[in-house]
Amino acid sequence: MGIKEFQGRVALVTAAAGQGIGRAIATRLAAEGAEVILTDSHPKRVVAAAGEIAELTGAVVHPKSLDMGRRDD
Repeated sequence: MGIKEFQGRVALVTAAAGQGIGRAIATRLAAEGAEVILTDSHPKRVVAAAGEIAELTGAVVHPKSLDMGRRDD
């Protein structure tokens, strides 16, 4: 992953605090140079996931508690 295709870009990834595809996408985008806004409906998990992805990739990762099923969010 030496090429930084997403350097200078911001990515918003929803449902990304678990161990599934959202987290994998967020990790890959961060590794490719993107600043990532990581969202999930579980506040503690999204903070932990953001920290882990930032540590692994060296990218800027912003956690945000967000439930896509709630209109107010």
